[in-house]
Amino acid sequence: MKNIQARQLAVFRKHANNNDWDEIHHDHFDWFMFPIEDGSQSQYNVLSDDVKELLNDETWYAGYKEAVILVAKAWGWDVEKQAPVETKHETMGWTGWDVRLAKIIRSLWVFGQDDLKESMQKFAWKVKPHGNLRYGYICLDEVLYM
Repeated sequence: MKNIQARQLAVFRKHANNNDWDEIHHDHFDWFMFPIEDGSQSQYNVLSDDVKELLNDETWYAGYKEAVILVAKAWGWDVEKQAPVETKHETMGWTGWDVRLAKIIRSLWVFGQDDLKESMQKFAWKVKPHGNLRYGYICLDEVLYM
């Protein structure tokens, strides 16, 4: 998981450096960039011992946080300021992928990253002011209250 994270993070950085923010969303990276305990790709699921190991790996942890920041920025959200990006590039914007946003929030909850989680929850309320995060018929609003 550490190697695949490093490769995907390099792709994110390349898109960010080229102001190709919308390109960030074209890959399928949720499972290994933002792992949770019960994802659909079980090889990337994490349990409490996995979480501890990953949090103790400084390189992985820094990459995890950077990935959250870059994906959020691609949506036009400044995670650290908990506000929209001040000077939004034309390729930034909300994609409507509720499931990806919910996965990031859930992963931040699993990894105990309350500051980042609260920022992403604030973003979720901004793009979905009435809640109703969906993946098909499944309601994902639980992540708004974690």
